Amino acid sequence: MDQLAVGCPVHRYPTDGARSLGLDPVLDNALKNAQPVRLEYPHGGECWLVTGYNDVRTVYSSKTFSRSGNAPRITASPLFAGGLATMDDAAHLKVRRIVTAELNKRMGSIRTSAESIMTDLLSPLREGVGIDYVADVAKPFSIRVLGKLLGIPVEDDEKLIGWVSALLADDFAPNAEANAESAVKDMGRYVMELVTARGENLGDDLVSDFIRHDGLSYLDVVTVAFGLIIAGFESTAHMLSKMVFQLLIRPDLWTVLTESPDRIPSAVDELLRTISLGGGEAIPWLVREPVSLGGVDMAAGDYVMPSTGAANRDGLVFDDPDQIVFGRSQKQHLTFGYGTSYCLGSQVAKVELEVGLGLLVREYPGLRLTTAPESIGWPAGSAVWQLAELPVALP
Repeated sequence: MDQLAVGCPVHRYPTDGARSLGLDPVLDNALKNAQPVRLEYPHGGECWLVTGYNDVRTVYSSKTFSRSGNAPRITASPLFAGGLATMDDAAHLKVRRIVTAELNKRMGSIRTSAESIMTDLLSPLREGVGIDYVADVAKPFSIRVLGKLLGIPVEDDEKLIGWVSALLADDFAPNAEANAESAVKDMGRYVMELVTARGENLGDDLVSDFIRHDGLSYLDVVTVAFGLIIAGFESTAHMLSKMVFQLLIRPDLWTVLTESPDRIPSAVDELLRTISLGGGEAIPWLVREPVSLGGVDMAAGDYVMPSTGAANRDGLVFDDPDQIVFGRSQKQHLTFGYGTSYCLGSQVAKVELEVGLGLLVREYPGLRLTTAPESIGWPAGSAVWQLAELPVALP
């Protein structure tokens, strides 16, 4: 640890009982006070924290930092050990180019599929039935879109939901470590069997597209499919639920979109900027060589967490950063990362979010909460901050 760490405040992270649409209080205070801070994680020890927009982009783009090593973490299990982000630079870029190109070919069909799935899930509202948007819509929507894309049978949805939940569990979840260890083995075996079976009988799905590509090995395909399932289900499902919640407790914003649904894409970007996925969390990076960043000197072997959620609220970059303003013309938010570490599944996630919000405001403009906002809980137990429920109905 660098000498400058001596005397620097160390905060336990994440903060107990602080879940909301916004930032973890530790990250929020560090951003506002612009002071060096170290975080103590449940697993893997301490790391530096940077919250400024430019500093966060530097961590994501500079060769000085790497996602290799045994980084501090919230989850009971090392989430992305051996994943795409830990590949060497050349292999990483090669796989990224191929995966991005194959996804680009499918974006139209993904949107069509998402619209069909969401239309079906929302149909009980027309019959006057109240629903829990989280359990009845957002979660099945996200896993079915993903399953359709990857060629996963609908009957396997519940298994995948259980495995992903276990892998994202934090120390507040009972038996988190044992469940995560079991889940990574079971889901790893499932994905390998899926890829093997698809190799023997190619279909019209993304996994088959990957197998057809000479540039990807069997291990590459397994790694990418495994990563898409982990990163593409709970994060999108709960972000969609939180976006709907934010709009329903802000009737002014809801009205803007019901009157001008063409503003959905810009609204999705602004809500991605202002609603945190897990309190502003990002995976800590290894410092490869000595560097000065965020007002401190970091030593080789240190770790640093670039808080994308805090960077999205940097007042030096975004005017009135805590305000939701659809159609901002300022810099792009960092929710999906930056540079060659930009989220591979971001296109799919944005389509799901746009379809999810778009169908609601167009087809169900009278939607309302059926309980007081303050009565909705925020359960602990996952690295993804999430609503316990979101009961909604038409008048």
